Amino acid sequence: MKEKIFIFIFLIIFLLTLSGNNILTPQVFAQDNDSQKNILRTVLVELFVQEGCLTCPTAEFCLEDLAWEYGTSKFVLVQEHLWGDGYDTPGTNARYNWYVGDSKKGTPDVFINGLTKRLQGLYCDCVEGNYECYRDAIDKELTRPSLLELSASKIKVEPDYIIEGTVKNVSDTPLKDLAVCGMIGKEGDEPGLYNYIQDILPFQDMPILLPGATFNFKFVPEISLAPESEIDGEEEILHLVIFVQNTETKEILQSLYIE
Repeated sequence: MKEKIFIFIFLIIFLLTLSGNNILTPQVFAQDNDSQKNILRTVLVELFVQEGCLTCPTAEFCLEDLAWEYGTSKFVLVQEHLWGDGYDTPGTNARYNWYVGDSKKGTPDVFINGLTKRLQGLYCDCVEGNYECYRDAIDKELTRPSLLELSASKIKVEPDYIIEGTVKNVSDTPLKDLAVCGMIGKEGDEPGLYNYIQDILPFQDMPILLPGATFNFKFVPEISLAPESEIDGEEEILHLVIFVQNTETKEILQSLYIE
């Protein structure tokens, strides 16, 4: 009996030696952290203005200067005109009403990543104070990691372009009530026309986006995206931004400027 026990113990030790494992040592498995990407946000700032507004030039000056300072990889500025001033569109007026509803209206009105932060009117009478106010709000948004990875590009389809892209949930929680949208703006020489919006693309509602899941989208803009279209003998400069917005909270989760 003792010999059988001895032989059994010997076989166990022999097999463990061959396998190189120790049954008393717990197994450790590497975790795949690729789904938890640290993606920074690109902040979308919407400045609603109207021609003839006496305080709008201060907001325009400050935000246009910040747009040049930060660059489009961090901060995209769009200017949406209102109330029949000659540069407004039905889309810009409708979007402002969607944001504001029955609350107080007036220009300048600034929305930073949608309703994440609203700054109506001016912070103070001096340019420097408003500049710092806008910069602090933008910097705060830049510190927040994005829950989404957003990619898109212009695709040449004769005679013009379409926009195709993908939204990916890089967080560890399901995301709902999201839609992908976009804006096309023109660039003028005067203040307030830095990137004034000509067309707002329709919302494309997304299903609940599980962690790691993707959503593919495509837009066919009504406005030509051809880079060398001529207007009155001058080259027309167009700007394009795509963004993902929560249609319930009206927060913009991620934005992308497309060259």
